[in-house]
Amino acid sequence: MARMWNTIKTGFEKALAARSEYERAPVSGFVIAVVVLIGLYVVASIFVRPGEAATDFNFVDERGTVTALSAVLLASGAAFALSAFLLASKECLKTRVFWILAAAALGVLALDELLEFHERIGDRIDALGIATGPVRHWNDVIVIAYGFFALGFLCYFFSTIVRFPRFVELLAVAFMFFMLHTTVDSLVEPPTVLSVIVEESCKLYCSAFVSLSFLIGMLAVSKKVDQPAS
Repeated sequence: MARMWNTIKTGFEKALAARSEYERAPVSGFVIAVVVLIGLYVVASIFVRPGEAATDFNFVDERGTVTALSAVLLASGAAFALSAFLLASKECLKTRVFWILAAAALGVLALDELLEFHERIGDRIDALGIATGPVRHWNDVIVIAYGFFALGFLCYFFSTIVRFPRFVELLAVAFMFFMLHTTVDSLVEPPTVLSVIVEESCKLYCSAFVSLSFLIGMLAVSKKVDQPAS
């Protein structure tokens, strides 16, 4: 156990030291702008809608504005990860494997947003009458499983990705919004207008910070590629 801990600690320290190899992109203003614009988008989605109630279409229906933007943001994250993979020819194999697997995972999540994979599977399990405990539906259980899988994936590659400045920090914010989204979605029964708006807004911010983190990661890789060899 002590040897394993020392190995993890050494890898983490080396990753932190490697941060100096990558240029920090000045993106704070851009991140703030994204946060504000998404807030305005949520407000617009509440008031600019078809004749249904405030949340019936834009926040609940998969054709609504919230799901559409979430899918676009996740697809953008997949594109950034794929770009980082293509740019990372000088990185180690584990780093390149991370980028390509992340691109594939985010691509699947973007498709899931539009094609309702987890909702359809969850509805079929619900129809079998299998209890879900304190969680409302099986599709919520599947979303929670997504979160555990993502957390395990990031923990495995943690010493690899912590070297990219601000990358892990933005992913942590995304995971915080994922936890808020999942908690409200899983435990509030029956859903209210407010709970649905909060839940779906957290989903949007989660997707946004995922996309931002992979944008930062791609920029870090590209800046290192641009540096002249010593």
